[in-house]
Amino acid sequence: MKKLIHLFIISLILFSCGSKTDTNETTVDNSTTKNISNEKSKPNPILIKDGSISFETSDIEKTYSKIKTSINLYGAYISEEKTNNNDNNKGYEFIIRVPSQRFDSLISHIIKNANIKELENKSTQIKDVTEEYIDLEARIKVKKEYEIQLLELLKKAKNLAETIEIQKQLNELRIEIEASEGKLKLMNDLVNYSTLTVSFYEESKYSSRFFSEFWDAIISGWQVFLQLLNIITYLWVVILVFFLGRWGYKYYRKRNINKKQE
Repeated sequence: MKKLIHLFIISLILFSCGSKTDTNETTVDNSTTKNISNEKSKPNPILIKDGSISFETSDIEKTYSKIKTSINLYGAYISEEKTNNNDNNKGYEFIIRVPSQRFDSLISHIIKNANIKELENKSTQIKDVTEEYIDLEARIKVKKEYEIQLLELLKKAKNLAETIEIQKQLNELRIEIEASEGKLKLMNDLVNYSTLTVSFYEESKYSSRFFSEFWDAIISGWQVFLQLLNIITYLWVVILVFFLGRWGYKYYRKRNINKKQE
C-alpha cells in the first residue's frame, strides 16, 4: 500500500513538472509567435535618398564622357545640366535621377572612373517617409469611400437644393483626392528614383590662359583708345577755344613787349 502511495506521489510530481515545462514552452512559443507576428506586420521602410559629389578632375572632357556613359549604364537620366566656364576653370554640374537600388553603385562607379584629382565633397541624405506615406494612403482610401457614399446620396436626392449641395461636396472632395494622389505620385517618384548632384571642374593652366588674356588686354586697350577719341571729338569746341585763347594770350603779350621796346 505504501509503495502504491509513493508511486502515486512520484507520478504526481513528475506530471506537475511536465505541466510546468509544457506551460513554459507554450509561453515561450506564444512569445516567439508574437514577436514573429510583429516583425511580419511591421511595414518595410519607405526611404528617399539624395546625394551629392563634387571634385576636381584632371581631364574635364574625359570625365564628362565617362559620367555620361555611367548614367546610361545604370539606367539613370540627367534632369538638369549646367556649364561653368571662366578664366580660371571650366566645370559642369549634373542633376541625375537614378533608380534607388542603383544609387550607391552609381556613386561608387563615378568615384572609381571619373579621373578624380581631388574629391572635395561626398554626402548622402536618407529620409524615412514610411509614416507619412502610409498616412497619405489611408487618407485617400477614406476620402474615396466617402465619395462613394456621396454618390449614393446624390442618386437619392429629393430636390434640386440637395442635389446642388451634394454635388458641391463631391467637387471639393474630388479636388482633395486629386491633390493627395498627386502628392503620393510625387513621393513614389522620389522613392523610386534618387537624386544625385554631380559637380566637377578642371583648373585652367596659366600657360594656356596667357595668350587669351594677352589678346583680351590688347582688345581692351584698343577699346579705351577709341573711347578717348570719342571723348575728344565731343569736346572739340572746348579744345578749339582753349587753343585760340592760348594763341591770343601769347599774341597780346608779344605785342606789349614790342611796344615797350619801341
